[in-house]
Amino acid sequence: MPVGPGYGNGTGGSHGARGVVASTGFGSGVATGNSSGPVSGSRGAVRQGSFGDADVVTTSSQPKPKSAEPTPHTLPAEIIFKPHPVYTEEGRKLKIEGEVLLDVVFASSGQIHIVKVVQGLGHGLDESAVRAAEKIQFKPALKDGHPADFEAVLHITFQLAS
Repeated sequence: MPVGPGYGNGTGGSHGARGVVASTGFGSGVATGNSSGPVSGSRGAVRQGSFGDADVVTTSSQPKPKSAEPTPHTLPAEIIFKPHPVYTEEGRKLKIEGEVLLDVVFASSGQIHIVKVVQGLGHGLDESAVRAAEKIQFKPALKDGHPADFEAVLHITFQLAS
């Protein structure tokens, strides 16, 4: 990883986007997650596209009232290695391309836990995506300076060479 000022996904130097994990492989996506600390029902996503591409979802047009409690400072998990998924013979023969979506938890222990396949392609590609995801290496998320679980949805892209 490059050194110097900055945080987030590496797209803005000292002005990078907070709460975003830069990612390579699997379609060059971006992992975003909630900043609520322990795993919750609100999930982040790894989206294909250029670095920094992320959907922002708001649930209300009303601004949230400010509380007297300090907001915990959370840094998301940082992916440092992501292997390429292996095409199955059947998937290659049928020329299947697309994404497998995996609900995962980047655990504070440094292990990745695959919760479930959210969307699959079949033909053995889902299993290949899971095997590749299990080999991801990452730095755990930090909440107030301490390792914390971080839940996200990985988009693992299968694309045949042209």
